[in-house]
Amino acid sequence: MFQPVTPTGPPPGTPNGTKKTATIVLSVLVVVLTLAAGLFLFLFLSERGAVADTNSQVTNTEQQIKDQKDKLSDAKSEASDLEQTGKDLQDTHDKYQACADAAKVALNASSDQLSDAVSKMVDACPQGIGG
Repeated sequence: MFQPVTPTGPPPGTPNGTKKTATIVLSVLVVVLTLAAGLFLFLFLSERGAVADTNSQVTNTEQQIKDQKDKLSDAKSEASDLEQTGKDLQDTHDKYQACADAAKVALNASSDQLSDAVSKMVDACPQGIGG
C-alpha cells in the first residue's frame, strides 16, 4: 500500500529557492545603492568645498577690482588737479613773459620813447612784481 515518502525538495507551491534568490538580489541591490549614496555624498561634499573656495576667490577678486578702481579714481583726480595747476602756471608764465618783454623794450628804448615803453611795461606787468 502506501508508504510515506519524504519530500526531497521544497513542497509544491512553496518556492523556497526563489526566496533565497530574492533575498540575495535585494541584499546586493541595497549594497549597491548604499555605495552609490556614499559616492554621491562624497562628491557633493567635495564640490561644496570647491564652491566655497571659488566664492572666496571671487570675493578676493572683487575686492582687488574695487581697490584698483579706487586707485584709478584717485589717479584721475590727481591728474585733473595737476592739469589745472599746469594751466595756472602757464597763465602766470604768460603774464610774466609779457612783463619781461615789455621791460626789455623799455630798457632798449631811446630817451624819447622811454615814457611810452615804461607805461606799456607797467600795464603789462601784474600788480605786485618787484615788491
